[in-house]
Amino acid sequence: MAACDDCFQKFVHPLVHESMEKNERFEDKYGKCERWDWNSDLSVLTFSEAGKRKVQIHCSVVGTTQGDRWQWSWANRNIPDFAKSGMARVRDFGSANGYDKLTTPFIDADEYTGWEMTAVAVHVLESPGSYRFPTEHGYCYLVYREIKEILNQLPSENRSEKH
Repeated sequence: MAACDDCFQKFVHPLVHESMEKNERFEDKYGKCERWDWNSDLSVLTFSEAGKRKVQIHCSVVGTTQGDRWQWSWANRNIPDFAKSGMARVRDFGSANGYDKLTTPFIDADEYTGWEMTAVAVHVLESPGSYRFPTEHGYCYLVYREIKEILNQLPSENRSEKH
């Protein structure tokens, strides 16, 4: 039985705040880095400061937005399986709890949808944080699986997408 939209919003609202707090703790620990690089071949996000890699994060892609549509990574055959690790658990959680937004491949989206779906993934997967980066047509949302602090490394390489 599907849960009502208001019920889902009551469920997701505190999770968004929980996710924001995790991201604030991440920033308190590692600082706000001036550069990020996404390596889609490895599903690794790297933050750099002053030309040196500072933090490397193995991630799972939660989903993407394009215009007013959200697509779950588990429904996107262009994303390799290793890059959407854990997302089937999020879908199964949605199925078990009647949250259609977690089990429908594409849903209508507004400016908050990506962060809301990512907050659910952070909660279900007990992730230490999340990130969003712009794509050619919208945004890609990630959850952190493993964070590695990099000490005394050579300057970061220019790879894949960057900011």
